[in-house]
Amino acid sequence: MVLLVLLSSYLLVLASVGIQGCSAKCNGNNKPAFFATLRDIQNLSTNTVLKFTRVKTNIGYGYDSRNGKFKTPKAGVYEFNTSLITNGDNWLELNLMKNGEFIARSHSHKSHGSTGTLNVILKLRKGDEVYIQHPRGFGSIYGWDYSMFFGHML
Repeated sequence: MVLLVLLSSYLLVLASVGIQGCSAKCNGNNKPAFFATLRDIQNLSTNTVLKFTRVKTNIGYGYDSRNGKFKTPKAGVYEFNTSLITNGDNWLELNLMKNGEFIARSHSHKSHGSTGTLNVILKLRKGDEVYIQHPRGFGSIYGWDYSMFFGHML
């Protein structure tokens, strides 16, 4: 009985920190979704892919914090959002990319603490990759959970 209570508690802790998922095929009512934030300040160069390393939710295991990309576990219509805060006095421009193709752009003003957002809805195939990329030669984005990236199947 004690082992069962400990196992139940462990599973609740895992769910609360974002270790979530569905079957390998992500069938049924389990819709892929993820939410991740930046842990630290990231200094950016040309074509840097942002790696949102603090993963809060990852249903379907589509988001990979090691490369910053969401790989769709199943085909469908998805919504993506990113919000950002600049660090330092630099322009900050971020592009939402799909399989290396530009989809949309977000921009924030040249002053510390300026914000920018980006929202899109895309029809995706299984295996498509969506990520946030910095196209300029320099920039810095504020971390500590103020900047984030999330997406989910509609």
